Amino acid sequence: MCKIAICDDDKEYREKIKTVIETEGILSSNEIRLYEYESGKELLEDADILHDLIFMDMRMPGLDGNKTVLKLREYNEAAILVFCSGCFEPTPDSINVGQPFRYIMKDLHDRSLKKEIPMILLKVKLCCGDSSVTVTSAGRIMRIHTEDILYICLAKRGCTIYIARQGKIEEMHCKESLSDLYECLAGRGFEYAHNSYIVNLAKVEGLEKNVALLPFGIQLNVSRSRKGQFADALITFLGERNGMV
Repeated sequence: MCKIAICDDDKEYREKIKTVIETEGILSSNEIRLYEYESGKELLEDADILHDLIFMDMRMPGLDGNKTVLKLREYNEAAILVFCSGCFEPTPDSINVGQPFRYIMKDLHDRSLKKEIPMILLKVKLCCGDSSVTVTSAGRIMRIHTEDILYICLAKRGCTIYIARQGKIEEMHCKESLSDLYECLAGRGFEYAHNSYIVNLAKVEGLEKNVALLPFGIQLNVSRSRKGQFADALITFLGERNGMV
């Protein structure tokens, strides 16, 4: 189920977006759930929903689109964001932090809307699959793109997730157990290298003796009891990715 938010103080434009989404046929009615908001404040009050796609009007009373986006990204980094406006007016922060997928210009005959929505829906259809995992961190529900995860290790009262973003490593503590996360990530290219950590096989650059080599010079010991299983999973994963299996 893809959760789509339309945040715009113009009810007529919200209806236009809904109509185009429903008539495109890329996502069926049973694949989506639509949410409407008249202001950024209303959207942020529904933080627990973790929308997959958000259409954001730039000009709204109270919190405008730029300010709303900065608060939104504090808890939902994975949402596909689409700016909508009659004029181009994002701030550097809303672009750098918000990272919008598209910027739709409002025009008289909605040409831009009709042109861009098919690509937007294809993107969200892809991302609503197995591309993210939801965790609880610092009292907030967060969604993390699996492609950003390097590895996850056991920690006190939960796990620490090591994430690669914009050329640097971030650490995120979550309350979920390692076994629960492994179950959530089953079939998505994650495997135990040790009883204390699971590794994103897509990030493994090499396996030398009992050491898995990851980006940023990270070296993780592969335990003797897990080595055979880990090596087999890595070979299968690489074969599937390269179309050899």
